[in-house]
Amino acid sequence: MSGIRTLLARLRLSLVFEDDRAEYPESFREELNHQCGRILFFASLITTVAWLPYITLDIQLHPAEPLLPLLRIGLSLVSVTIFILYMTRRFPGCNLLFLNIIGAYLAVSCSLITALTKADPVYVGGNIFVLIILALVPVRSYSALAILAASLATFFSVGFFKGVLFNTVSARYSLHDIVSAAAVTVFFIYLLNNTRYMSWVKSKRIEKQREELKADKEKIDKLLLNILPEPVARELKDQGHVQPVYYHSVSIVFTDFVGFTRITEKLTPDQLIRELDAVFSHFDRVMDKYGLEKLKTIGDAYMFAGGIPIVNNTHEIDAVLAALEIQSFIAKLNEAKRYADRPAFEIRIGINTGPLMAGVVGEKKFVYDVWGDSVNLANRMESAAEKGRVNISEATCLRIRDFFETEHRGRIMVKNKGAVDMYFVQGIKAELSQDAEGMIPNERFREMYRARKAEEKTH
Repeated sequence: MSGIRTLLARLRLSLVFEDDRAEYPESFREELNHQCGRILFFASLITTVAWLPYITLDIQLHPAEPLLPLLRIGLSLVSVTIFILYMTRRFPGCNLLFLNIIGAYLAVSCSLITALTKADPVYVGGNIFVLIILALVPVRSYSALAILAASLATFFSVGFFKGVLFNTVSARYSLHDIVSAAAVTVFFIYLLNNTRYMSWVKSKRIEKQREELKADKEKIDKLLLNILPEPVARELKDQGHVQPVYYHSVSIVFTDFVGFTRITEKLTPDQLIRELDAVFSHFDRVMDKYGLEKLKTIGDAYMFAGGIPIVNNTHEIDAVLAALEIQSFIAKLNEAKRYADRPAFEIRIGINTGPLMAGVVGEKKFVYDVWGDSVNLANRMESAAEKGRVNISEATCLRIRDFFETEHRGRIMVKNKGAVDMYFVQGIKAELSQDAEGMIPNERFREMYRARKAEEKTH
């Protein structure tokens, strides 16, 4: 059964011509080898049986030439051998060689048969047919010309010894036919070989352009993902626009450096940019660690959120963990800066949890942004914070109080909001922390976290 399936697969491959391939060979010879592989199935199969019916006719027309049947049988033996080798799939790089062997045997032996029959017009017609076929097979031009030359040399040399004379009108007619067929064959050998070559060159050029377009697309996609969240970027690419989405609960975080204007006066522009880049790049890695979404930076302010664009039930915990890690990172960075007598970056962090709208605004330089009263309150949490502290709203505190120690600051006046309850995050609860500082969750913390996350599936 496997042999039959292999045979059918090869048959289908020979019948179905590919207009476009995933990859084209690096050399023209490999391209010709591929093309030969597409026709070798039929070529070897046809030539295995093509000459056998002529054996009885040879015996009747030229019984004195016993070599004719042997030459016919020889083609079948050569062809069936190549057919078997081809079907084994063990010699994929030899398709061009195999077709050259069949073509050479067919052309030279046909000329030999024609010469042995003293240019019998019946055999001359078959010889001309074989010569024309020689121009059509996808072999190298020099190979086809060499086979053609060998065929003509065989005909004229053996014909000379057999006493073939072109002294009659009929004989000269046959000679003219052979010479004309040879000339046409030479022309088409060059024409078709050049056509195949140019087609291969064009295909390689298209393949290169396709690879360049693919690389450019990957760069654009990567750039887009650096600007927009993946689901939002996918929606923008698929639909050309992004539908604004309302979220019932999102944790929004603002960070800001205290006295940044004063710091800029002590650093050169190059130093300032390098320092901000190093700090914000670390913040970006913290976002990846906790599955949070960076929204934007404005000067020295860094804004991110949890729970968008993919809704989850742990966004406030993730946001506070990220805020504590940022706080710890800046504290350690400032210790090193003070030791090196460099200006420190004192940071304020504010967090609020609540509903908001999120989407993409603008037609150029797309920005994924959030709007709502919850965003404004998160900004007020940051501006009302103290340096080196994480300041959160009551809404956030209620959702994280099982995981973190908090300090109630009381009701603090906020612009356009009046008095608002605020809390400082002291750290992870002692029984849930691996370290004394309350920065690293222990296994019990992670179990509670997983339980909170599992609540997503029940809602």
